[in-house]
Amino acid sequence: MGDLVGPEHLVDRVYEAALDTDLWPGVLERFADMIGGNSAALLWQDQITGAGVGLVARADPALPEQFFGHYARINPLRRPVDVIRRTLRSWTPRIILDEDHLPKEAFVRTEFYNDFFRVFDIHSTMSMGLACEGVTGGTVDIMRPRRRGEFSADDLALCAALQPHFIRAFRLGRKFAASRDLGETMAQILDHAPHGLFILGADGRVRHLNPVAEQLIAENDGLTMVGRRLAATSSQTTRRLDVLIGNAGAADAERRSGGSMALPSPSRRLPLSVMVAPIRSERFSIFGVGPTVVVCVTDLEAGVSLPQQRLRDLFGLSAAESRIALALLEGLDPRRAAERLGVSFYTVRGHLVRIFDKTGTHGQVDLARLMMRTIGVGLG
Repeated sequence: MGDLVGPEHLVDRVYEAALDTDLWPGVLERFADMIGGNSAALLWQDQITGAGVGLVARADPALPEQFFGHYARINPLRRPVDVIRRTLRSWTPRIILDEDHLPKEAFVRTEFYNDFFRVFDIHSTMSMGLACEGVTGGTVDIMRPRRRGEFSADDLALCAALQPHFIRAFRLGRKFAASRDLGETMAQILDHAPHGLFILGADGRVRHLNPVAEQLIAENDGLTMVGRRLAATSSQTTRRLDVLIGNAGAADAERRSGGSMALPSPSRRLPLSVMVAPIRSERFSIFGVGPTVVVCVTDLEAGVSLPQQRLRDLFGLSAAESRIALALLEGLDPRRAAERLGVSFYTVRGHLVRIFDKTGTHGQVDLARLMMRTIGVGLG
């Protein structure tokens, strides 16, 4: 792909980052360039407390730790808690500028702007919503210095066009991250995933399917294969699935895109959730050449969740330690984690010392980053 930076090439990269978290910094850099930003961040943040974790591109590595610390508590762009709670109940992915929260003339007089934004050469921000789970939200934020002016209507339009791809890639990344292990090959990652994963060629024929996918096909309960092609129980639903697969495997990079749909399953109360994404062929070279399509099928009634057992297997954590580690990954501080788990703060603090020792990490941010790379939200 070289130095190409057009929207169609960025779309390819976004979906690839879902499978390889090391690609996220490059994706953020390219996106920042297209929107006229000088830096970008992928953030996972508790909207009530402001605590969280994140990955930055072209910014001081210290930015996330400071942002989720003191400055999260004095951020004037965060709304009052009661407003946040009402907003979360009807959350939809939006694109928000800093001036949507506070007029710029008032914002530039705040401590947050002068002691945080100015230090990191930030004047304007554009925040793209990706996901919301409980009170924790995922965003991509583009930062722009004063010398580049404010974001334009064209910038907003381009961001809106790319947002669906970022959302799908983020969700797909969370599914893959739940099965990713240190040192695993792509084939092993696929086969250990708790979701049905199908690797298709541009012709729509299945080249590889993992054990969960094999089980779904064997059940023939909403999804089947006919001549190595995926099919649904009705011709109308099959046509919709064919369109998604065709768009993801298009030879023309400008037409290539991802998508999602619900697949009715006669014996299930809830439908199967299907996500389709385009991936460059070299990411799956062991399965063939040419454009590659990933189809991820989730049984919504199976209760797939972050695996505590994987933390225990990887790092030798106890059941209590793994529960605390996952609570911290969700953005809780030690005191709130203690409240949720029904133990004392001192118990949590004692477990943290052992968690840091077993994982070889040196603090909550370091621990969260390690977890993201192994079982977490795929931020890096």
